[in-house]
Amino acid sequence: MLGDSLPLFFPVLIFMLSLWLVADKVDRYCKRFSPMVEKRLISSYRVIPIIMVLWLMIVRARAIITRDTNHVEVANRLGESDYAFSDLKLLISGDGVGEFALLLLLIFSLWTVNLPSMSTAPYHIRKAVQNKVMLYVSACALLTFWIFFPESNYYSPDSFPIQPTMSPNGDYAVVMVIAATLMVAFSAELFAITSLQQEEDFIVLKKRALLKTYLVSAIVLIGFYFGDYIEINWVSGQVDEKVIATFILFSQALILAFICVPGKRSDNLLRVGEARTKSFAIMSLLTLAILIFITSFMLQNTSEYSTGNRYLEESLWLTASFTIMLSITQILPRYGFDGAARPEYWWLRITILFAPALIYWFNHLAIFIIPALWCVASLTIVLPNAIEQDAITPSKQGFGLTIGSIVLILIITSTTVNMLGYFILIGSTSMIISNITSQSIPQH
Repeated sequence: MLGDSLPLFFPVLIFMLSLWLVADKVDRYCKRFSPMVEKRLISSYRVIPIIMVLWLMIVRARAIITRDTNHVEVANRLGESDYAFSDLKLLISGDGVGEFALLLLLIFSLWTVNLPSMSTAPYHIRKAVQNKVMLYVSACALLTFWIFFPESNYYSPDSFPIQPTMSPNGDYAVVMVIAATLMVAFSAELFAITSLQQEEDFIVLKKRALLKTYLVSAIVLIGFYFGDYIEINWVSGQVDEKVIATFILFSQALILAFICVPGKRSDNLLRVGEARTKSFAIMSLLTLAILIFITSFMLQNTSEYSTGNRYLEESLWLTASFTIMLSITQILPRYGFDGAARPEYWWLRITILFAPALIYWFNHLAIFIIPALWCVASLTIVLPNAIEQDAITPSKQGFGLTIGSIVLILIITSTTVNMLGYFILIGSTSMIISNITSQSIPQH
């Protein structure tokens, strides 16, 4: 297996992906060298991850074609059967799903500098978008690397099964894998839009990226529903981790589309900022209260936590984890990370965006905090305008609808047999209403 023959392969891949997180700084460092060396260094650290992931797919394809029974997936799914071209579908639907998705995302990241929707923008703007897309894709890849690239897929086990024990067709529908991959790609575009301030250069890109994200997210949600994932037991620990990771990425797509992008506009509409400190203090208190209450509610509605006080213990742990992350990010504006109109709210939304994936490293119940985070996110783009004294206030009806939708969704989902599952299905309604309300706020 590749992990045994090349033990440094994955550490190097992780290191190269980490460089994508700070592409701006790496590019500036490369400028210290001559133009020829600079060009080669920049090309190398950008292209090497693509080559490495492509090599993973080639190794897997070769094992499938030659029926190498010393390869884990071949032993588990195909055995010594005759090769058929359709077997290569396993590159997408089987253990290689992470390799396929990451390869497409890495290629897309570099291609974004040529996006048709930004063809008239200056090169430095297109380059900035490319770097932000690279950052988002690499962040998602690194946060979920242990899920999509587990050691068991790349290191030889002590013994191989005598007969195949898993489906030769793979575990995932090809359409859903492609839709989920596109969802992450389009989310990366939205992340770039919300991270950069050149609003006039992103008019076409924003419109197209939002439409594409709406479409593929809807397909993924339909896949969740018809795949019977809404009804599964999320506490048992028997849920496929790749499904949970996909749900977390789905949550990120919705937050970017319905909250982060419109939040950029609503923050820009805020004026000098009278009662700005009061606004964020109230938002912080509401965040803590919502996280504790809704997360506890979600856990208590499961059979495992329906009795006793363990649900409260877990909800406090999850809330504390998020609070620690938020506290760290709120320090960053003091050190120059304050490019947004309201950096405190921008960092709050970014923490909401990535916190579930980080918390999931340590606690498999991390997905139970997502409903509360969706509710908090809904308030971040309407509450400042309602509290700050010199801000343009959103319509009272829209603000009331946002609060009312949160309460109504909680009541409806609490009557179902799987509260978390059905919240996934309809919970984004509050973010949609909040989005519409924020869009109704007039320009100065």
